[in-house]
Amino acid sequence: MKTYVFGTLALVLLTSASIVSAQSFTYVSTSNAPTTTVGGAGPDGRPFGAAAWSGTSELMMDGKKVMSNFTCVAMTQPNNAKVFDQHMMCNGSDSGGTWTSAWGCSGVQATGMSCWGQLQGLTGGYAKRIGVISGSGKGPMQTGSGHWNP
Repeated sequence: MKTYVFGTLALVLLTSASIVSAQSFTYVSTSNAPTTTVGGAGPDGRPFGAAAWSGTSELMMDGKKVMSNFTCVAMTQPNNAKVFDQHMMCNGSDSGGTWTSAWGCSGVQATGMSCWGQLQGLTGGYAKRIGVISGSGKGPMQTGSGHWNP
């Protein structure tokens, strides 16, 4: 199974330091190769399974560059019961705090993938905040944008 389908979505990099009001941001993420993979090929020959990986992101928010780290897990969805090709959960952190995110992704990492998700702040300046995020890419690189609500 080609678990790199999951690799990129590490866009999870999503956030940044000092947060007081609504904030929009852009990011570029680099994912490491998956550290854990499970699954294989189904009866129809299509790959299925799950993977876990980590990476780093460079975020631009309020005119400042912020580096973040993230860890993600993703799982493909069955062909007969899916809205997205895979679902993903990520945790991230930077100097401003920690967050988690839930994603839905369409496409295949090798040829290109697009993802949309919700952010939920956990600690620091992100605590009790929610937001949205989207991104696309292929291979280990992902770019996207998001928005934290106040």
